[in-house]
Amino acid sequence: MTSNENMTTANTSADIKCIIVQQAFTGKRELKVTTIPKPPPPGDGEVLIAVKACGINFNDVLVRYALLEDTPRPPFIPGFECSGEILDIGTNVTHVDRGDRVLVITRFTAWAEQIVVKKDFVFKIPKEMSFREAAVLPIAYLTAYILLFEIGNIRSGQTLLFHSAGGGVGVALTQLSKLVPNLTILATASPHKFDVLRAHIHYLFEHDIDYTEDIKKISPEGVDLILDCMAGDDCERGLGLLKFNGKYVMYGTSSVLTWDVKNLFGITKGMTNWWQNDKVSCLRLFQDSKSIHGFNLIQLLQRGSNETRRYLCDIMHKVFILYKEGKIKPVVDSVFTFEDINNALGKLIDRKNIGKVVIEPFVNAKAEKVKKVKVGSTSGHQDSSSTSGPDDDDDDKDPEDLRQSSSSNQ
Repeated sequence: MTSNENMTTANTSADIKCIIVQQAFTGKRELKVTTIPKPPPPGDGEVLIAVKACGINFNDVLVRYALLEDTPRPPFIPGFECSGEILDIGTNVTHVDRGDRVLVITRFTAWAEQIVVKKDFVFKIPKEMSFREAAVLPIAYLTAYILLFEIGNIRSGQTLLFHSAGGGVGVALTQLSKLVPNLTILATASPHKFDVLRAHIHYLFEHDIDYTEDIKKISPEGVDLILDCMAGDDCERGLGLLKFNGKYVMYGTSSVLTWDVKNLFGITKGMTNWWQNDKVSCLRLFQDSKSIHGFNLIQLLQRGSNETRRYLCDIMHKVFILYKEGKIKPVVDSVFTFEDINNALGKLIDRKNIGKVVIEPFVNAKAEKVKKVKVGSTSGHQDSSSTSGPDDDDDDKDPEDLRQSSSSNQ
């Protein structure tokens, strides 16, 4: 919904709450909580959903600052993933029914109390899965699974390097990489996250410090697979660290968030610096037998064919199986109300989250801390390969207490 006429602050019994991106008089984009009329009944191949929880991704931050391509003109409702209950279904919808608990992947429109979406990316969730877990599962775990096993073809005995280990995709990569035996895992993260992450990753490096020489000492022949969500300077570093016949995959541009996004000059300067990288030599790639790939899940969702949609659905079902088997578990860092959306985005901009941040239409006005970290193994010995990565099992404990506990167990 992108029409100003449909975006209103008037509240009636037929209205629903939502978040919109709007253009201020100064030209700056702002996020605003408002109300809009309830959506109409679902049409052919559509599903009406009562939204319970929504996940936040780096792309949502880029949308906020007009840095994501193909963004609708304001005003519009942002958001790419959510979970909820099905209120109604249209014709030709057979895989889900009214009352089902589901997760949804959509191109924008997710951050509303009720949404109508196409049936293609509506998935019934396991009964063991909470709405919050479901809301943060699809983008992160689809991305991580495809990067590791579809594009990366990671195998036993290889070396893996990825960035932002404390983010949503980073946590998913950490958990999924443990499905591969004898895999050496290297990652970068903010130093304040090391205490939580070091139990699950063999070698952690501070991202803002040049890690190249340290990694060369650990893996003199180079790294087999590099997964880069940062871009910028990390592109050149990554290509320099890549092993003969190795793969480098760029799947994000979150280094943009290290610039001053609060003013136009900071963004312009950052964009200029970000693109000032040496051009890739095709001849050099041929001589070194190296591969460079790009992966953009959002664009794949938008531009993909029916075959692409079936491919993504197949991977989503594989992810559900891994969840049921206890091999993965989504990590929720914290929960905010719609009204506190700017503080929720601020956690990602300041890189304070471990796992995903959730927003909900209706929770306590004060942000609810829910991230928990479990570190340990059945044998009593802390082995990276024996755990599934950071998770949120200990629902009755404070995150800070768990950080201290995990540190004492290492």
